[in-house]
Amino acid sequence: MNDINLIKAMIVIFICQLATIAIGYIMQKTTLSISYLNAVIVIGIFIFWGINSLNVKQHNLEFRELVVICLEACILIFALYSIIGFHNKTYVKVINYIGFGIHLLCTAGMLYYISTFEFNRLF
Repeated sequence: MNDINLIKAMIVIFICQLATIAIGYIMQKTTLSISYLNAVIVIGIFIFWGINSLNVKQHNLEFRELVVICLEACILIFALYSIIGFHNKTYVKVINYIGFGIHLLCTAGMLYYISTFEFNRLF
């Protein structure tokens, strides 16, 4: 996979995030649509992390890695809590919006970083 394909994938993810906000706003179910997208993104992050951790014989969790895993687990729990039917509670909305904002900012930052620098090898 070269950097052009990665940039295309990041643009698709970024457009999906913006489309989720627009569709949720039009349908007046923004919290629920954001919850579905948060759940998909977190599950994708966990799958990617799990696949990359299989190659390590002895894996020591760094503090940064542990913080990200715990944050993503909290986002997943509240996304599933919202999907189950409690999307009208204020604290569930706040956590979902914060998680979505973090994912949106990270996607925009990665897209900017990847498009600024040229990579010869990604992994």
